[in-house]
Amino acid sequence: MEILTLGQKIKKLRKEKNLTLKELAGNRITAAQISHIERDKSYPSQDLLEYFANRLNVTVDYLVESKEMQARKLTTNLILKSDIYIKSKQLKKAKEEIEKAIQISKDYDIHDNYAKAKYIQGLVLFIEQNYEKAIQSLEESLMFNVKIGNIEEVVKCYIKLGEIYISDKIYKVAITKLLQAENVFESYNLNNYELKKEIYINISYCYAKLEENTKCLDYAKKAEQIQETLNNIKDKGNDFLITGSKFLNEGDYDKAKEYLSKAMKIFEKENEKNKQAQAYIKMSKAYTKLERHEEALEYIKKAYIIKREYEDEEVVSILFEYIKKLIIFKDFENAKKYAKKALAISIKIKDTILEYKSLKYYARVYKQEGNSQVAIETMKKALEIIRSLEDKKELANAYFYLAEIYSDISSEEKLKYYSEGVNLYKELGLIND
Repeated sequence: MEILTLGQKIKKLRKEKNLTLKELAGNRITAAQISHIERDKSYPSQDLLEYFANRLNVTVDYLVESKEMQARKLTTNLILKSDIYIKSKQLKKAKEEIEKAIQISKDYDIHDNYAKAKYIQGLVLFIEQNYEKAIQSLEESLMFNVKIGNIEEVVKCYIKLGEIYISDKIYKVAITKLLQAENVFESYNLNNYELKKEIYINISYCYAKLEENTKCLDYAKKAEQIQETLNNIKDKGNDFLITGSKFLNEGDYDKAKEYLSKAMKIFEKENEKNKQAQAYIKMSKAYTKLERHEEALEYIKKAYIIKREYEDEEVVSILFEYIKKLIIFKDFENAKKYAKKALAISIKIKDTILEYKSLKYYARVYKQEGNSQVAIETMKKALEIIRSLEDKKELANAYFYLAEIYSDISSEEKLKYYSEGVNLYKELGLIND
């Protein structure tokens, strides 16, 4: 992965083949002359380049390739590799690769790759919930993309900035960024409709959160119209990633790009499923805000169908949303079925917080069904889990919910658990004596 001069390449290849200067020189040149070439004190003729290429088993093009071109190829592959690591949830490796790409792009003034690398860095920081630094990286990427005229990437930067502000619950600023994305998209007549749909879904979600229901519905309909228009494997990806990495380490950038691109396509296909599921979740939440529960149920069902083959924290979160909608429609049997599934996945992936939440949703279903005794038993199991985790705020909330279940059964038990919750809130300074 080194960026080498012509002389450095010849020296490196010679040493890899265990050749002395004299052995490489043969009858064509002296050892002293090769030493000069290896120290970049002189430049070989075309005939001599062909001789070196033949002896060292490389192409002439490889030998004469400039440091700038090497840097471009290297950073392109590092960016591709880091993007794959993000999609396969290997964030530490993604950070390591992208930091190299940023530094090399900066050293060699490769503006387009620098912009891409800063965008990827922003993604990693966003996933890590380091919003302030993520915004800085994305704004720098935005600036360079404007400078080089890469308009689609400008739109992507605005969308991602909007999503960060959404995650930070700063919805008005998020809308500003997303409207900027829409404005750029329209001004330059871009035809990436997936991108446009993403803008509209996020804007609709923001307006739902701000309870501006008319605007929320307008943008939700726009997103649906685009979806209608658009409608008219991981192991293999890892193999390609390993092979591509091998070629990258050997300096064969063209083959590295070929295999890393194949890996990227496989991971992108998986990532598109995740993005589609997230879009459906946002649409469901928007329709919930509008109290249009049938549409909300339909969208969360679509999200679950996309993700149901996976057993991870994302599908459990989708199941929680699904359960909430099923409770609204009093479909308690299916709600219990999916609560059981959420619990089973949580236990399998050893996520104790999700296990606690799954039990709490189970209790919620039984409470709404009118089976208070089973709801209490289930909630007490949840209580034991959250107590062991020493999360006082969540433990207090669990006490409050247990008190709520007891409200129709025993005033004494209701007061007992309510008092437990209040005491914890006082310890945390959330309420005063």
